[in-house]
Amino acid sequence: MRVQPAIMMMLSVLGSFPAIATAQGHDERPGHPVKSVASPVAEPLAPASAPRLLDCSLGHITNFDRDKAQTMADYSFDGWHSFKLFLPATPPRTKQPPAATAAPEPVDPKTTIVSDPDRISDQAFGRPFGRVVDLWPERVEMTTPISDVAVNLIVIDHIDTAAATATLFLTHANDALTFDLKNLYIGKCKVAIGEGAAARS
Repeated sequence: MRVQPAIMMMLSVLGSFPAIATAQGHDERPGHPVKSVASPVAEPLAPASAPRLLDCSLGHITNFDRDKAQTMADYSFDGWHSFKLFLPATPPRTKQPPAATAAPEPVDPKTTIVSDPDRISDQAFGRPFGRVVDLWPERVEMTTPISDVAVNLIVIDHIDTAAATATLFLTHANDALTFDLKNLYIGKCKVAIGEGAAARS
């Protein structure tokens, strides 16, 4: 189940530095760190964020090719799935996230998969998140344990605050290099921010 760099990403939550090809073909590889993470310690790594509700349509990838550097435009999908996720307000982040091998930061219990009618998140629906690295509007990484060895992994990036959109990637993973190739989902989300997001969550 090893996935080549074209569909992986820098993952603070899983402790590795691969990359994912998403809608714009953006590729964050070793040596090209996320800008916000590389900011000086004196500046916030991420600004404060209001509550956010992501209303997504995620496609199930059917033509993943481990030998090709695919972009979002190269993927084929056999179906689309509604998925909604609520992210509560966060204060400015002033320190680096803990290492993946260290104890996670406390996760706000309001962080919730609001709707997953097709259960593409498997057993993660209805369970609390185990680890969240919220660097909005740069990216968000989230995991929920679904077995003794696997987690449900969500990564949100390509966040466009002006258009109120984001890209969400979802899969099951054993680690940052071992994804479940039968469960790879990606798609666009509409983002509601502020009191309206909290009221609809």
